[in-house]
Amino acid sequence: MVKLYLDFDNGLGEQSLDSLLPQFEVLSFLAEAPAINRETITIPRRHGVISAQHPRDVTYSSRKVTVEIYLNSKIHNNFYMLRHQLYALLVKPFAYYISTDLWPNRRFLVTCDGNFSIPKEKEKTHAVFSVEFTNITGMAESKHSTKTAQTQSGENWNIGMNLQSVDNLAYYFKNQKRFSVFNSGDVQINPLDHAYNVLLNAKGKNVTLINHTNGEKLTIEQELKKSQQVSFLKQYALLNNKPIKTSGRLPNLEIGWNEFEVQNTDDFVIEFDTRLYYL
Repeated sequence: MVKLYLDFDNGLGEQSLDSLLPQFEVLSFLAEAPAINRETITIPRRHGVISAQHPRDVTYSSRKVTVEIYLNSKIHNNFYMLRHQLYALLVKPFAYYISTDLWPNRRFLVTCDGNFSIPKEKEKTHAVFSVEFTNITGMAESKHSTKTAQTQSGENWNIGMNLQSVDNLAYYFKNQKRFSVFNSGDVQINPLDHAYNVLLNAKGKNVTLINHTNGEKLTIEQELKKSQQVSFLKQYALLNNKPIKTSGRLPNLEIGWNEFEVQNTDDFVIEFDTRLYYL
């Protein structure tokens, strides 16, 4: 039996559909292929179309995730009650996460707007139907962040997540002026669209973080004490949770290896805390 897990971000964690409503059994889980939003132009006397953007600027649109489900109510009257229990469980005004054991350690942020029905044939107490979810980000994300060690022998990461042959990739660095950060996902990570944060404690003035892989850098335009922590909320840099002045932006993480450098400090610790994203 296929497992469907639901996480409504309500503190209860993920729960399987069959534990919440045992009369429902998931038969299949189908996510559409990723859908790219691509900007192109046409030029007179040139064949086809010309790409108008760098590949790193390509974005993904939402996509459908279709789950096929079997209901067996056993009793006619129960059919109607169970049908509406499922409607109430899945059709929400807010987005939530779904996942499946077929694709472990990944989850989809979805909405379900109720574009499905569960018809009952006269003499039958069972039915097969499909529920359509909308994966609003257009991609899956890892259930765990880089704070959880990426080991191939554990239960938090698995084959198919582009793991390296060496366990325990480093995302925490102390007084190491140059270091490498690995993005094992399929998507460039940026703080506006993704759960991506950097935690920095440093002593110095105009401390600068550079990603030499893509040329992006951030400078904190004030003097820092080692006891103060800099973090990030989308495009904002925060010092002890209060906005501070910066130039540039928190560097994105390109797919694969990212070569970083920290300047204007010799006394610092830095940690990259991000989920990874898959197509």
